[in-house]
Amino acid sequence: MSKKRVSIAHVAERAGVSAMTVSRVLRGEAVVRPETRARVVETMRAMGYVPSAAAQSLRSNNHLTQSGARLFALIFGRGTESSVTFFHDIVRGVERSASGFGLCPIHLALQEDPHDSWLRLQTVLTIDSLCGALLVGQFSEEDVLFVRDRAHNVVVVDAPAPQGDGIGSVESGNLEGSLLALDYLIQIGCRRILVLTVHRDSYFARSMESAADDRRAQCAQLDILFDCLSSQDARDMVLAQWISGRRYDGIFTNDDFAVGALKALAELGVAVPGEVRVVGFDDIQYASFMTPSLSSVRIDKNLLGAEAVRTLVALIESPERASSIKKTIRPSLIVRDSTGGVPFAAQAASRQ
Repeated sequence: MSKKRVSIAHVAERAGVSAMTVSRVLRGEAVVRPETRARVVETMRAMGYVPSAAAQSLRSNNHLTQSGARLFALIFGRGTESSVTFFHDIVRGVERSASGFGLCPIHLALQEDPHDSWLRLQTVLTIDSLCGALLVGQFSEEDVLFVRDRAHNVVVVDAPAPQGDGIGSVESGNLEGSLLALDYLIQIGCRRILVLTVHRDSYFARSMESAADDRRAQCAQLDILFDCLSSQDARDMVLAQWISGRRYDGIFTNDDFAVGALKALAELGVAVPGEVRVVGFDDIQYASFMTPSLSSVRIDKNLLGAEAVRTLVALIESPERASSIKKTIRPSLIVRDSTGGVPFAAQAASRQ
């Protein structure tokens, strides 16, 4: 004998709410009080309720819900592992925003093996209820178009996006942030600056290199080293510079690499911020807990993730607007002990 299917009416009766309230919970509407939502969800779990996408689409006047597509792919490009904490915080913003729209991400990180990555992509992109994809990190134009042709709606996050229908972008202000960091180091007296960054062809590295080129004339020496992929790499690179006789009074890199740079300087007996001042990029969660606490360029990573989801929803609702949906999250500089706590005059002036 087959088990009777649990309906919204059954859930509503058990939870002591109306069927409309249960529907609103399923659609992720904010009008439902948190305690009511929790009671309804617990009732669903206890009763083994399984939502019907078809039924939800019939009940809704919302185009996103009517499509019946509630899943989207959240795909991380190769190389994003070099700043794990930064991208983890983006995920938190994605998850929170997606919940508000009644959407659910399917996470996928591309592997170094391109054949394995292609097979994994094919598996995810053949899901019928997929409404789009967020591509986090750097992807080739070919990769972006490949995903767009299958997922239809694509938002490129923290990297430039190619032109095309159904493609939006939400970028970090990497160039502006890199200029903030270098201008601040120069303002507090640094004239021999070392920049550590990732592969030269990456979007972030190109921004740092462009900023370094713009500010090189203001320094006695401004060197940039590429192919730094971990805190260990950063430690080794800084040690190698000092062992070879090179000396710097300022270092700029991302926060994860700054951990390695600070360790190298401690091993060398170089005082921070007395002899060398260090600025990171990303303002990750533990930047304020380093010794010394790390001055860093802050990008609102939760906002970056949330705006990516909002952009995806906008593409679904209004595909004709795709080419105009380009957003940039602007940076700010957080000053801490690794630079002596000296305020950044240019940033303070811009806020007046």
